[in-house]
Parts: sequence; C-alpha cells; structure tokens
Amino acid sequence: MTARPAGTATPPGPATPTRADWPGRLLAYQQPFRDRVRRVGLVAAAPASVGFAAASLVVSALWLDRAGGHRLVAACCAWRAADLPGGSLLPLLGSALLVRRPVEALWTVAAAWLVLGPLEGAVGSWRLLAVAALGHAVPTVLVDLCWLAGGRSGPGLAGLDVGTSGVIVAAAAALAVVTSSLPVAVVLAAGLAVDVVAAPGLATAEHLLAVAVAVALAMALPRRRAGAPAAGGQRGFR
Repeated sequence: MTARPAGTATPPGPATPTRADWPGRLLAYQQPFRDRVRRVGLVAAAPASVGFAAASLVVSALWLDRAGGHRLVAACCAWRAADLPGGSLLPLLGSALLVRRPVEALWTVAAAWLVLGPLEGAVGSWRLLAVAALGHAVPTVLVDLCWLAGGRSGPGLAGLDVGTSGVIVAAAAALAVVTSSLPVAVVLAAGLAVDVVAAPGLATAEHLLAVAVAVALAMALPRRRAGAPAAGGQRGFR
C-alpha cells in the first residue's frame, strides 16, 4: 500500500445532506419545469396549466355574478349527478373549472405551479389535457352511475358536483409516475388517506378512481428524454 505524501490534503468525501437541502430534494421533480420557465417564461412553458387556472378563476368569478354571468356558468359548468341521464356532457367537463370557495381558488392556482406545470413540461400540453379530462370525467360518470343505481341514496351527490380537485388529483398521480417522484407520491397518498378518514363517501371514491385512471394513462405516456427540447419549441401546445 503506497503511503500518502506528507502534507497532501485528504480528498473530500461525499457531502452529507443537511436540513437546508431537504426543500430542494422535495421539489427536485420541478427542476426541469423551473429551468424551462426561466428560459421561455411561464406561459410558453405551460400554456395549458396557466389556461386552466385562469379559466377556473374566470368561471368561478362569473358564478358569483347573479346576473348574466351566473346563468352562463350554470348552463356550461354546473353539473349534478341527476343530469347524467339527460346526456348533456358539456356541464360535466365544465364542472372541472368551477370552484365556490376562495381556498379552492387559491389551491387551484398553487397546483398549476406545483403539479400541472411540471406534468405538462414532462409529457406535453395535449397529454396533460387528456389526463385532466379523463381523470375528471371518467370517475365522475362512474360514481354518478353508482349513485343513480343505488336509488340516489345519500346527500353527497344530490347537489352540485363541481371543483378542480379531480383534475389536480389525477395530475398529481400521473406526475408521481412520470417523474418517479417519491415526495409527490407520499403527499398524494397522505392527502387521500385524510380524505378517506375525514370524508368517506362517493366524492372520495371519485378521487381514488381519478388516481387509478391517471396512473393507467401515465404508464402509457411516452416520456421525454432527459435534455430533449419540448416538442413544438416555443409555439405553445405540444
């Protein structure tokens, strides 16, 4: 064994993670998205995510307008389970945009940055929209059918069935799969566990089905190669 020359410094070993490193580790899944935002701007990096959040805020604001705005939103976005036999599915899709509490609006805007944007950066705008639409519509239809077949028992679906939560839960599940992010998966699982314990019912079943639909879609989605430019460049949707 060769002795180390006197005075030679010992090479540093691997850095030990500190508490200050953990926020970065938790948000590591976001790094490619944040890098692209720095290069091209938020709207160009995630047009569908920004559009979804903006449309939700506009639709929800119009809902509070007791004149023409409320009637317009009621026609396009106010979904009830009892409407399913009528066959009009426009309000079913539009219901993903309508929130009725300020905290839901804030959560939707935050989710556009934390969940929707990173997923859009990983799979593209159209694939994000597919995950959002199917993750919202398929669970809603299945749960509404169960409620109707069960004699409309329980008050949970008797009123409006609206909100962005189905889209966000589905996007989070797909993001966890596409990015292989353990923190995203843990946070999603914890949220669903609280949902099941605190408010078991058909609404919670919608969220669980949204996860199943999104995971199945994410397994089939092609992933961009590391370092590859987003398809479509800066032309928006890709």
